[in-house]
Amino acid sequence: MNIKSLSKLKYNKKTKMYNLFYPRLLYLPKRNFQIYEVQSGEEMRIDLVMKSIYLYDMSLEDIDVILFINGIDNPLSIKEGDIIYYPSYEQLDGYRTDFADKTNTGEDVRKALSTPNKSTKTDPNRKKFVDNGYFLPPVVTDSEKAPIRLEGNKIVIGGLN
Repeated sequence: MNIKSLSKLKYNKKTKMYNLFYPRLLYLPKRNFQIYEVQSGEEMRIDLVMKSIYLYDMSLEDIDVILFINGIDNPLSIKEGDIIYYPSYEQLDGYRTDFADKTNTGEDVRKALSTPNKSTKTDPNRKKFVDNGYFLPPVVTDSEKAPIRLEGNKIVIGGLN
């Protein structure tokens, strides 16, 4: 099965990757959709649903459009009794776009993603603390104490107190 949207993806031989950044299908203003109810035996089979709707084997190339219109992410979730909205066969290509072909090669996207903002954020409370000349948190004293020490009859653990 050859799905048109997948066959139009651009392959970059240098990076050995497909360009998936741009949408291939567009939401269009509401058109006159027809309604089809999924029959018994067509559960989880979008290909059979498409053949029932359009009666053309060529309609299998447009499965992505029908899934897009109906908001179906997983065609295996189609059950008997589900309602499928579909346009006429001639309108299917109207949902496709060549947006990626009309723009640059994705350089804008690459630049935006590869140049993160590396400026350091400053905590305003910490800035006030430093500006006022404080160098240690208020619980720390100026003189160090041993972490474990004997004070009279007590063993004291902790060098901050």
